[in-house]
Amino acid sequence: METHANHPRNHNANAFEFQTKVQPGAEEASWEWDIKTDVTTWSEQLYRIAGRHPQTTLPSFKEHSCFYTSDSWDRLTAATVRVLQTGQPYELELQMRRPDGTRRRVMGSGEAVRDAKGDILRLCGTVEDITDHNWQVIKAEEPESLVNDDYRISARLIQAQDEENTSTARELRDHICQKLCLLAVEIQGMAPAFPELTQRALIRLEQLWRNTAETVDDIDRLSHHLYPSKLELLGLPVAIGGLCREFASRNRISVECSCTDVVRENIGKGVALSFFRVLQEALDSVAKPSHALNVRVELIGSSRELQLRVSDDGAGLQPEDTKATASLGLIRMKERLRSIGGELEVWSAPTRGTRIEGRAPLRESLQ
Repeated sequence: METHANHPRNHNANAFEFQTKVQPGAEEASWEWDIKTDVTTWSEQLYRIAGRHPQTTLPSFKEHSCFYTSDSWDRLTAATVRVLQTGQPYELELQMRRPDGTRRRVMGSGEAVRDAKGDILRLCGTVEDITDHNWQVIKAEEPESLVNDDYRISARLIQAQDEENTSTARELRDHICQKLCLLAVEIQGMAPAFPELTQRALIRLEQLWRNTAETVDDIDRLSHHLYPSKLELLGLPVAIGGLCREFASRNRISVECSCTDVVRENIGKGVALSFFRVLQEALDSVAKPSHALNVRVELIGSSRELQLRVSDDGAGLQPEDTKATASLGLIRMKERLRSIGGELEVWSAPTRGTRIEGRAPLRESLQ
């Protein structure tokens, strides 16, 4: 679980800001919603967890979406509807959004309170802050020298780089690979065409053919890295599954990949490519000496946004690790998502691994 703290922005050469806030223990708060009057009451502890002043006037329950991430709000409203329809209580892990932009992991519960006739009068429940103080939130902060109008064109630079990579990938795949394939075929056909060749020459031809075939495979992998053609042909879930399998095979690390409620038609080309690139960067960070044995990749869709979570059980990021190479990776991921209206968060704890979460609005939510 993650712990966020509200610290001033730190503009320095290091592109990370480690923030830790220690809590003595989990904090539980209570709430109540009167259905007839649509009045919600919070305990003082809940105001504190949500980062709100106790004198703040609460909106109606239907407008409480401002207190949660979109995914959490969708699950909370669905659970609330079930309580009203069936009386079945719920317990959910949710992400609460604070006014300062930080988030808290909470365990929310709710149940119905009935009158003598059995009619539901109100809902009540608890919210427990389960944010683990052993975790650190890592913010990818750009150096001060880059915080200006020139840096704001990063979205256009990313787009230009993607277009150049796509063009290069097509050139490699459609022209150079084809020529090398023809060359491999010609080498393979030399043996029957020249029966007078010595055994030594035949062995050499076989080596040349194998080298040429291996070069074709290498160029094909490079082409796929520059632009994943499977992404356009098969969609983001399939492309991500293939990337995870390749990573697991290449690095001998167990990767569990799941896609939930992801509708391919709702994901624009830019969003799909950005999420694919973010996953590539995230897996690259795992492949470095993190000593991770297991990785979990989750792609989660909702009515308004797409989320990507990458969790590993490695050593976790240490402050001394937040140098140029790692920081550039996080900045690239952050800018990728920011270019499509999204955001990135990273949590880490020594010996407990790292979790990267990216989210961005879906095409329908932008219309």
